[in-house]
Amino acid sequence: MLLIQNGFECAYEMELFIKLFFDKNEDVYIYTNLVHEKNRINVYTEILFGDAVYFEDYNLDFDLTGADRRLKKKIFTCACTNSFCHAAQKIRAVSIPWGVLSGIRPAKSVRLLREEGKTAAEAAAFLKKVYEVSDEKIELAMEVARSEERILKQIGSNSVSLYIGIPFCPTRCLYCSFVSTDMRVSGKYMEGFVECLVREIAHTGALLKKHGMYAENIYIGGGTPTTLSAGQLALIFDAVKTHIGTGRIKEYTLEAGRPDTITDEKLRAAKQGGVNRISINPQTMNQKTLDKIGRRHTPELVYEAFRMARAHGFDNINMDLIAGLPDEAFADFKYSLDEVAALDPENITVHSMCVKRAAALRFSDTELAQARVMNRMLGYTQRLMRETGRAPYYMYRQKNISGNLENVGYAKTGTESFYNVNIMEEAQTIVALGGGGSSKVVVGDRIERVFNFKEPLEYIRRFDEILEKKDAVFRLLKD
Repeated sequence: MLLIQNGFECAYEMELFIKLFFDKNEDVYIYTNLVHEKNRINVYTEILFGDAVYFEDYNLDFDLTGADRRLKKKIFTCACTNSFCHAAQKIRAVSIPWGVLSGIRPAKSVRLLREEGKTAAEAAAFLKKVYEVSDEKIELAMEVARSEERILKQIGSNSVSLYIGIPFCPTRCLYCSFVSTDMRVSGKYMEGFVECLVREIAHTGALLKKHGMYAENIYIGGGTPTTLSAGQLALIFDAVKTHIGTGRIKEYTLEAGRPDTITDEKLRAAKQGGVNRISINPQTMNQKTLDKIGRRHTPELVYEAFRMARAHGFDNINMDLIAGLPDEAFADFKYSLDEVAALDPENITVHSMCVKRAAALRFSDTELAQARVMNRMLGYTQRLMRETGRAPYYMYRQKNISGNLENVGYAKTGTESFYNVNIMEEAQTIVALGGGGSSKVVVGDRIERVFNFKEPLEYIRRFDEILEKKDAVFRLLKD
């Protein structure tokens, strides 16, 4: 692949979109030429691919009088990438409903436009004209931005959120990219891991008190935390109560995750430990797909786990689904979403699957069709959530999702996850404990990261370094 740009260079942004249309090993030549005269920006694009040449003569009318360097760069970059995408779509019919809006946090772009003084209507018009975002995605981004703005205003001073990583799972799912280990291999380290984690919780609690800070939200994730026994979970909950304190905690989430790991005893321990929000994640309600992706539970176990959680008094439950799982058609996803919605959990989160990563398959007709089906799945989700009283409150995008689609959390009013919004918008310091976590220290506009070890054995063997990492986190906060 060869990219040549004249008049304005934005190679990094261009490559993000080139990857949507072409594999890195394909022989493609791309040329762009930008000309800016008065209030008109023109970008001529030429793509040489195979035995043909594809052209686009793109024009954007935009008054840049008095614009600073940052705004000019943004507008010129959008013009170049739009011109390229228009030309590339003559080669491959790749759907890009987010237009040329890049980055993992689309709603943040809306909030930044609003902070610049634009009205909601002006911000929406900017997204459509400059980024060429579809009307459906503009509506989604605007809704999420409103929810985030309301939630972010509630962050307490001198507060942090805690992430407690439990890096064990019963098995590793086909699609998984999270930090986790199969308990059949690493289960022998569970007891030692929990013992160390309790010590790390105690150390963190002492640092919080020393610096006059408190934990506002706690999220226990993984992995699958409920892979641990009820007794091991109770040790963690008790350590949090003793050393962190739960009196000022708004939200305390346990990612129960896989229904085949959820028991009465574990739910009882969680409730007694102060947990007030849990996740039960079916991913799909189709047994054939569960078998294919390596999930050992059945749809019946999902219903049973949900019933048990309600019986234990959990009134804020999240359930995860994935759009675009292997060989699932729109009807399969619709069935799963309808079944989950009928259970009436407070939160429903829908993730977009990375369709295919193998280079030989990346641009097949099958994948392009699947990307369109996924967008239909997400559109149906947006409509059903609105009909059932749930609004989108946080959203993020990932690399390698076909069509640059999104993951969205929907919630009934008053049940939104503070932790999810705070970590996604990097608006509050997140102190990570346990395996595989990454502390994000927010100091003004600066973010520093401190990583815990991923593997349980390394976490145990090098535990003195874990405590040193906690000291480093709080030094950054103090500085």
